[in-house]
Amino acid sequence: MFESRFEFSLDDNIAGTIYTTKKKNKKLNIVIYVLLGICLLFAIISLILDIILGDSIIFDILLILLSIGVIIYHFYSPKMWKKSAIKTYNEYIAENKYCVVSIDDDSCRVSFYKENEEVSKRVLDLNNITACFEDEERFVIVFDKSQFVVVRKEKLSGRIELLRDKIEQYLNDEGIIYVTKREIKKMA
Repeated sequence: MFESRFEFSLDDNIAGTIYTTKKKNKKLNIVIYVLLGICLLFAIISLILDIILGDSIIFDILLILLSIGVIIYHFYSPKMWKKSAIKTYNEYIAENKYCVVSIDDDSCRVSFYKENEEVSKRVLDLNNITACFEDEERFVIVFDKSQFVVVRKEKLSGRIELLRDKIEQYLNDEGIIYVTKREIKKMA
């Protein structure tokens, strides 16, 4: 059994939100890139043809501007995820930030406490792990592509290598992804 008792920080919530959302949107990002490429190519070809033929170019310009708008939105979405994580933390977690995460043979229990009294508890099945991210300070374990659990390494009872092995045993994806501080800054 592994257990981690710690003060759940704003950085933990931001890391969990960004990692989870980025993983969840991975396939959507590929679709967006392909569709934007096709859309921009079509708009440029149509613009050139309309200029040659002397037709109106308003639709072509609107299509190009819409594509640029989607690109800008896509690149600024991690900043929006970060703002959402900050808002969620301040509204729901800040008062009840003492966290206890227990991982046993088949489940993960997460409890939040306020003044030594349990205020919320979740029990998650380890068979539902869809991703896991690791950085210098924490593991972020993602369940059902939308819920995340943060395990702080320095507060972990049990060996980190054994926890990695246990997570990889249940993980159906490509394995634990190690994220550096440079990549975290790029995401946020």
